[in-house]
Amino acid sequence: MGVDVMEILSHGCTLDCFDCCKFNIHIENNKILKITGDKNHPFTKGFVCKKGLAHLDRLHHKDRIYKPMLKVDGKWKEISFEEAVSLVAEKLSFYKEKYSSKSILYYEQYGNGALLKSMGDLFFNFFGGVSKSKGGPCWSAGIKAQTINFGDVRSHSLEDMFNSKSIFVWGKNPAFTSIHTIQCIKKAKAKGSKIVVIDPIYTKTAEMADKYIRVKPNGDGALALAIGKIIIEKELYDNDYIRKYVNGFEEYKDYVESLVLEDLIEVSGVCRNEIEELVELYTSKYSTILIGYGMQKYKNGGNTISLVDILGAITGQIGFSGGGVNYANKVYPHVINSDPFNSEDDCENRFFYVSEMADFIKGSLECTDYYDNENIYIKENNSKVELKKFNVPIKMAIVTKANLLNQLADLNKLKDAFSKIEFKVCFDMFMTDTAIECDLFIPTTSTLESEDLIYSSMTNPYIIYNEKAMEPKEKLMDEYEFFKELARILNIEKYPYVDKREYLTKVIEPLKKYNDKVNIDYLKNNYFSIHKPIAWEDKNFETKSGKFEIFFNNRLYKENIKDNKFILLTNHTRDSLSSQHMMDEEGISIAYINENMAKELNLNNDEIVILKSNNGEINVKLNIDNIVSDYIVLMYVGWWTKHGNPNYLTDSGISDIGGQVTYNETKVEIIKKLTVEL
Repeated sequence: MGVDVMEILSHGCTLDCFDCCKFNIHIENNKILKITGDKNHPFTKGFVCKKGLAHLDRLHHKDRIYKPMLKVDGKWKEISFEEAVSLVAEKLSFYKEKYSSKSILYYEQYGNGALLKSMGDLFFNFFGGVSKSKGGPCWSAGIKAQTINFGDVRSHSLEDMFNSKSIFVWGKNPAFTSIHTIQCIKKAKAKGSKIVVIDPIYTKTAEMADKYIRVKPNGDGALALAIGKIIIEKELYDNDYIRKYVNGFEEYKDYVESLVLEDLIEVSGVCRNEIEELVELYTSKYSTILIGYGMQKYKNGGNTISLVDILGAITGQIGFSGGGVNYANKVYPHVINSDPFNSEDDCENRFFYVSEMADFIKGSLECTDYYDNENIYIKENNSKVELKKFNVPIKMAIVTKANLLNQLADLNKLKDAFSKIEFKVCFDMFMTDTAIECDLFIPTTSTLESEDLIYSSMTNPYIIYNEKAMEPKEKLMDEYEFFKELARILNIEKYPYVDKREYLTKVIEPLKKYNDKVNIDYLKNNYFSIHKPIAWEDKNFETKSGKFEIFFNNRLYKENIKDNKFILLTNHTRDSLSSQHMMDEEGISIAYINENMAKELNLNNDEIVILKSNNGEINVKLNIDNIVSDYIVLMYVGWWTKHGNPNYLTDSGISDIGGQVTYNETKVEIIKKLTVEL
């Protein structure tokens, strides 16, 4: 009689967060016994958060769907995978022939960071090009800003904080969003680093800081300018560094000198003494800045990130141990071969910014869809720009790796536009808010049921190979196989009809110049990174000039709270990445206000109230907590429609650069619900 032997397989978390945790999967007889952190991994060191461990819960969740489902007369009907692939092929062929391939809207976002889960993008390039999004809900304004400043987006290793005299955690709450960052912050503090947290919310990270600065919402740019102004007034800038490595300093100097400090204090909400203390701490070399994503979710979001970057450049703290301005870490996108079969050679895509998806869909259906010379949708015909007009209506939508009708802003408007698309397909494991509105549901594999390759674009600089841990309990066709079969049916000759390993081998081929031993098995059994612990140590920036490029605009957005409307801030929670782990939550969503505001409005803790914006309204339960200041409502993201999703309220504007959704521009009223006695 044979004895089952427990195996330990290599894997990592695909949730596309900062940490991208490496973990081990313990299996026996095609059953996963447990997930444990890989204690030997150089970055994650055995830590796995609740979100990563939840992969196992989601794998066996009672509501997981295993059969494709077609909506017939408003009701779901199970069909086979063969029928599903044939139906999608039939619809694609029909709409392409009648309207062109640009009548297909393809949308994916951050639901899964694994490479092979993104094969829809490659497929639609070979299909001829479709309608795709630019920008996004997460970080795009800041990415664009840092790309202009530095030429690329890089960060220091977390351990380099141990060499920092001060650590500025600016608009970031790693206690909830990055367990490895918060561990390093704690260790750095124990070694003597001063921890400064700048945030409108008194977060869990703020609780352990040496100094907490409560900045007003959208006051970060003004605070950065105030810091820069005092640095220049006190001549604390590094002339030699600026001369060698920085462009645009004189224009910046003239600009900040023209500003009135009292105005900057008013907009930022930070008093002069505190600003001067920040200057003293930051200019003590070397100090580092960790930037969060909330502060770039405003109309001037890119400008704000650039103004913070500039502080590092003018004080000569870029490219030195203990310094740096850390936002993200795009180590691999420009190194690996993400398109190994040259899918973009023969296609023509048209694009729209995520913020403008509803307008784009409506414009396409009304034949008022105008484009700039890069095929990007613009709302209005501007005679100053040479325009190209496609006039192709959106007739079909395919959504993978995303729950757009949960995570994007102004959901009432977006749902209305989305409903006007004739045929909609959603790939997911569960019947999400997006899937409910679609016509065809394609069930996908869990990351534990598919091999893949993952890497973080944020802090973890290691590539991780995910071994397939088990067979699904029912036959499934993952995204890689689904799109390959779809290509076969449609007779797309140039499509790569290869197995997963061959595909991934081509993707990682460029890594051989760093280590000629690199292959799939090497990544499975070894820890591999090309990251350098100090960003820009050689001072060779990847801008055209080779220098750090200062840029800024002279717009200063002043907050006006005299209308008695609250700023709605939607932050990430500790236990879920967006909506993925919230479907089992009971009751209604929770909103936080402080005691002062509750007293002024005669509201009680746990009271059910209406939050109303120009875009919609939801019911929420109040939690009275002084972690927020006056005229702020805090809600954590991830709530579903059934709970009361704040994205029915949020602003769908667009940032100055990068196409970032401007969630934090949202203003709301708190309306007390009237009780009627019978």
